[in-house]
Amino acid sequence: MKKLLVMVCLFTLIGIGVAKADELSIGDSLKKIPGLKQGIGFSFKDHDFDYLTTIELAKFKGVSLEVGYSAKDEAIGVASYEIAKLKDYGVTLPILDLVELNLGGYAGYGRISVSKVISPRFDYGLSLTLIKVKF
Repeated sequence: MKKLLVMVCLFTLIGIGVAKADELSIGDSLKKIPGLKQGIGFSFKDHDFDYLTTIELAKFKGVSLEVGYSAKDEAIGVASYEIAKLKDYGVTLPILDLVELNLGGYAGYGRISVSKVISPRFDYGLSLTLIKVKF
């Protein structure tokens, strides 16, 4: 009886099949990570230029929504429209094919600096994304 039970269990396992895990590819995983967009912003409140770094969350018909931070230690949100990509014009040079021009507006709030105690504030302005770096 024990032999029959062991054989039934064995055939059941063979019939179901052994689970196979997909191979883990670091290259495929890196392709899924969104690229960092580097650009400049002009603050309408301070009348000053600022450095912006964002990550694209969603894109639809050339309009993209992004989140990131500014050099003034603010968390920002950006809505931008794609103007041009040098890659679309046939540029194949290693650095110039990263150039993307996106024009949009940004809004930021607070100070995310840990080194200084600064009161948070709201900021808004115009943004221009220049380079998209993909790992």
